[in-house]
Amino acid sequence: MSIFPKRAVQGSSVVIHWNFNTSQIKEQHVLPWVRIGVQDPDGKLFMLFEEHVLGLPDPVEKTMTSCSSPQLKYLNKNVPLLLLADYLSGAFKREKLVEILENIQSGRHYYFTFDVPQNAPLGKYKLISELHMDGIVRHSKTAPDDFFFIEKVSCRKVGESGRERYAVIVNHSREKTPVKLVGCRPAEAGTMRTTVNMFELEPLEERLVPLATPLNFLLYNEERQVIPLQAGSPGYLLRNQQVLQINKKNGRTYLLKKDREAAYHLTKQTKSLWQKSDGLLNIQELKEGELKVYEELKTEGLITELRFES
Repeated sequence: MSIFPKRAVQGSSVVIHWNFNTSQIKEQHVLPWVRIGVQDPDGKLFMLFEEHVLGLPDPVEKTMTSCSSPQLKYLNKNVPLLLLADYLSGAFKREKLVEILENIQSGRHYYFTFDVPQNAPLGKYKLISELHMDGIVRHSKTAPDDFFFIEKVSCRKVGESGRERYAVIVNHSREKTPVKLVGCRPAEAGTMRTTVNMFELEPLEERLVPLATPLNFLLYNEERQVIPLQAGSPGYLLRNQQVLQINKKNGRTYLLKKDREAAYHLTKQTKSLWQKSDGLLNIQELKEGELKVYEELKTEGLITELRFES
């Protein structure tokens, strides 16, 4: 079985893949009862599939002449490339891996979606895979890897001690959680230099991390979740990415929205804030005069206030 993604958060969805291999069915059909489900860290079961699955035997091989075209036995299986990558990264032995890969085309592929509750317990979730036939229960060949994690990391505090800045980050999960700390330092001509530090938070760990650059972000959940490690408002200003900027030869700048024929002319003040709103400009950094300009651009739908996960 395969899970995508292997690390998720509360309120998201996880896709589970199960392969019913029919290549070993010879001369007689099979009709096993199959159970696919998820068990959360507290032991609660969520069943996704409980049905009988019909497997029919392959046709008997016939002697083929040299000019005969090979007879196709299976419909084409459009399995995701990530599925193959997941098999290759598994913990099973080489012989078992070869067998699994050979059975992809002959197998029947099922996909199930597990919607993670908003209040789901954090930690390790195990997959339940049972194939019942003639009183015997068979389990997934990939059982050692049939699990995923629900994670949550937060920033409890950003502060200063003397001249040193720091953040206190918290792992709310009962499992280790890998994180990535990215330090950002603005450079010349609007460019940026970054530093990266990756480490694991222990279960339920609260850790103090030094902040050595002006802007810092903590990424987790395979880098899908981004937490700004800056004091102040969680609001950041970003230019509307659906708006086209047109620079005229006379020096004037206009903004054109897709749903309007009329263009918006940028004055010196509005152009300054428009250019500064790169998604990393904290709303608390605005000067008194810029707040009025911000309200105007916001009303026109030209600037958006973003709020990252905290």
